[in-house]
Amino acid sequence: MGKKVQSYFSRLGRSFLMAVAVMSFFVLLLTLGAVLKNPHFIEAAPFLGTTWIQFLANALSESGLVVIRFMPIVFAVSIAIGMSEKGHRELAAFSAVVGYLFMITFSSLTMNTFGLALKPLVAVGDTNMVSLTQTLEMRKAMQTFVLGIQTIDTGVLGGVIVGTVSAWATKKYRNKSLPMIFSFYQGKHFPPIVTGLIFMVVGMMIPFIWPVIGGGIYNGAKMVTGAGVAGSFLFGFIERILIPTGLHHVWYSLAHFTPVGGTKEICGEVFTGTKAITTSALGCGNFSGDLSEITRVWLGQGATPIKVFGVPGALIGIYLAAKNKPRAKVIAISAASASVFAGVTEPFEFLFMFLAPGLFVIHAALTGVSFAVLDILNASYLGGNNIIELVFNGVLQGHKSTWIPVTLVGIAMFFIYMFVFKWYIKKFNILTPGREPEGDSEETLEAEVAASKLMNQKSDKSEVIGLVIELLGGKENIKDYTNCISRLRIYVYNPDLVNGEGLKRVPDSLGMSRPSQEEIHLVFGMKVSEYRQVMDQQIGE
Repeated sequence: MGKKVQSYFSRLGRSFLMAVAVMSFFVLLLTLGAVLKNPHFIEAAPFLGTTWIQFLANALSESGLVVIRFMPIVFAVSIAIGMSEKGHRELAAFSAVVGYLFMITFSSLTMNTFGLALKPLVAVGDTNMVSLTQTLEMRKAMQTFVLGIQTIDTGVLGGVIVGTVSAWATKKYRNKSLPMIFSFYQGKHFPPIVTGLIFMVVGMMIPFIWPVIGGGIYNGAKMVTGAGVAGSFLFGFIERILIPTGLHHVWYSLAHFTPVGGTKEICGEVFTGTKAITTSALGCGNFSGDLSEITRVWLGQGATPIKVFGVPGALIGIYLAAKNKPRAKVIAISAASASVFAGVTEPFEFLFMFLAPGLFVIHAALTGVSFAVLDILNASYLGGNNIIELVFNGVLQGHKSTWIPVTLVGIAMFFIYMFVFKWYIKKFNILTPGREPEGDSEETLEAEVAASKLMNQKSDKSEVIGLVIELLGGKENIKDYTNCISRLRIYVYNPDLVNGEGLKRVPDSLGMSRPSQEEIHLVFGMKVSEYRQVMDQQIGE
C-alpha cells in the first residue's frame, strides 16, 4: 500500500513539473526585464531608457507575466497530462481547457445575471487601445479578468481542481457507451463533454461561495492589523498560506490600499494604506518620521528576508537533499533568481507545496516570524521584496529605511530555511526535484548522476527498446510510460510477467530501479527522450 501511495505522489509531483519548468524559465526573462526597467539603473545608464531597449524590457517582462497571469489554466493542463495514462493525455489536456473555459464563463454569466459584477476601470490609451483594470472593490469580491471575461478569480487552486477532475473524467468516461441516438458523443468525445458539464455547475456556484471568503478575509485583516506583534505574525503567515488559492492578492491589497494598512500624513498630505504611505515617504525629501507602525504589515518588510534570503537557502537545502544533484541544480537556480530579483516565489513554492503540505505550513510560519521579529525591532522598511529594492529603497535611503534589521533577519532565515528544508525532505522522503522513490540502489543513483552528462550510447535504439518491451512482458503488459530528465518510467499491469534481471542488463541503460512492483525505472541519461520516441513508435502511441 505504501509503495502505491508513493507511486501516486510521484506521479502527482511530476504533473506539476511541466508547469513549474515553463514558469521558471519565463520568470527568469521577467527578472531581466525588471532590471532593464528599473529607474535607478536608467538614471545611472541613460541609454537603457531608449525606446528599443525599453520595448525589449517590456517584452521580457510580459513573457513572464503571461505564465503568471494565466497560471490556473497552465497548471490545469499540466496536471491533466501528468495524471493521465499513456495514449489519453491529449484528451485530458483538451478536457482541462474545456473545463476551465466553462468554469470562468459560467461564473461570469452568473455574476451578470444576478447583478454581482462590479464596474471595472475603463480607459482608452493614446493608441486607441482599450484597457479594463481591476479595482480594489473587485479584488475584495474576488473578481478579475481572464481572457477578456470578467469572472471570479479562483487562483491556482481552481486550475488544480480542473486538471484533477479532467484526468479523472478522461479515465472514467473515455470508453463509456451511450444510447444509439447519442453514440456520436461517446468514446473520446465524452470526457470533455462531462468535464464541461461539471464545471458549468461549478462555475455557477463559485460567485456565491468565493466572495463570502473575501468578506471574511477583509474582516480578518482588520482584526489582525490591530493585534500587535501577534497580528504581524498572522499577517505574514496568512499571506503565504493563501498562495495556493490566489486569495493572497486580496489579503495584502487590503493592507496596501485601504485603511486596514493605516493612514499617515506625509509632507502635508494624508495617505491611506501601506503602499501609498511608503511610496510618498520615499518621494518626500524632507520626511524623517518613524513608519514602523505602518510597515509592520507592509509586504516588502516581512517578505524581503524570505524572498531574498530564505528561498535561496531553501533551494540549497533542496539541492543538498537531492540524490541527482545536476537535475536539482537547474530548477534551483531559476527559482532562486525569480525570488531574489523579481520577488516571485511561485516557481519555488509549487515544487513542494502539494507534495509536502507540512513543509509549506512551516514556510508560511517562518514568513510570519519574519514579520513579527521586524515588528519587535521597530523596523521601518520602505522597499519592495527583491534585492534591487533592498539596495535602492533600503540601503540608499539612510534614515528613512532601517534596512539593517531586514538584512540580519534575512541572513538568519537563509540558514534556517536551508537546514529545515534539507532535514524535512530527507526525513519524510519528499519527492522534490532530484529525488526518486525508495528502492534505488547506490549504483543506480551514481549512474544517474553520470547520466546527466552526454553519454556515448552506441546500440541501435530500436533493438534496445524492442528488448525492453519483451522483458516487460510485451506491449499488452505496458499500462503506461513516461520520461523525466534521465529516466524512462514504465508502469505494468502484471508484475509477474516482468523479467527484472534481464532489465538490469539492457544495453545502453545505466541502471534499473523498481519503486514498486508495477513501476520500473530505466536510466538512459540525457538521451532518454530519444528512447522514449522509439518506444512511442513501437508501441503505436
